[in-house]
Amino acid sequence: MAQERKPKRQRFSLGGPSGDTSFEDYLTGTHKTISSDEEEEFDQENQDPEEEFDEDEEDEEFDEEEEEENDYDIENQHAPALNTTTNTTTTNNTQDTINKIHISQNLTTNSSAKNINFLIQIHLVLPSAKVPVTRLLHLPSTLLFEQFSSAIQLAFDWEGDHLWKFDLQTPPQITTTTTTTIPKDIFPHPRYKVTDIKDMMGLHNLGTNDFRKDLDSKKIRLMDIWGNHQVPRVRKLDMFYTYDCYGDAWYHRIKFLGVAEEGLKPVDLGVEVEDRQQRIWCFGGSGAARPEDMGDEEEQERWEEENDTFEWDIGWVNAGLSEVDVVWLPGM
Repeated sequence: MAQERKPKRQRFSLGGPSGDTSFEDYLTGTHKTISSDEEEEFDQENQDPEEEFDEDEEDEEFDEEEEEENDYDIENQHAPALNTTTNTTTTNNTQDTINKIHISQNLTTNSSAKNINFLIQIHLVLPSAKVPVTRLLHLPSTLLFEQFSSAIQLAFDWEGDHLWKFDLQTPPQITTTTTTTIPKDIFPHPRYKVTDIKDMMGLHNLGTNDFRKDLDSKKIRLMDIWGNHQVPRVRKLDMFYTYDCYGDAWYHRIKFLGVAEEGLKPVDLGVEVEDRQQRIWCFGGSGAARPEDMGDEEEQERWEEENDTFEWDIGWVNAGLSEVDVVWLPGM
């Protein structure tokens, strides 16, 4: 014989303590106070099976998401709120990718690297800027990232008083929902990070280095990332340069344009430099450099209103780039 199922009790708020009452009592306005144990029994008895879920699992997922968001906020102080849908692709074996970069240091011979130069675009990420701030650089493939950092600072008129690093990450696949949305991948994101390239022996980095992943800017060269001998997954990594890491955090997005034609000279691109043997030179760009320690976006907007945002001097940039101390490979 089927067991008779008790009708569910209804809980009503009568303006006083929680009551466990019948519909008849509710109409007459009578109710009785129930204990916390009885209230818990009521909740368990009337729980909808379709709404059951694992609270511990949900809390754990929420904590992980909150931690990722906090990490991202710290790393992206200037990043705007974005309306994007992401489909993330990540490197299955990050360490293998890093090993490919290490191995590259022993693959390229001096003779094959001596006359190879790269063309690089560097874009200072300022989402609210009316004029893009970019510099196009001609760089030796044998250039150390330590020297590359100096070249970037000179090209953008940074004073060199703050901490810096290069960030390599897997390129996320971005689908924007509107044409005006700023792509999320213009800022570095810890979720996609593969490795940092920085001064491993710098006093500011002591205690923060991950020797399994971080690369030494005094040992890694541009060709170790973009050389023709390198595997495609390394050459296609997104690269960012962050200046003033723990302050204003000026982000620069770096794009590899390709290998320069052999024998290409500044004059071939309409650029004049004092030293014809100069290997590091700027051949184009746009936008005025920004003052250091500018602060928030409001201060940046005020600066744009008071200054010529188009003004910059390629001759002055190249004069500065001539001072970069290029360290050649042994025997070159």
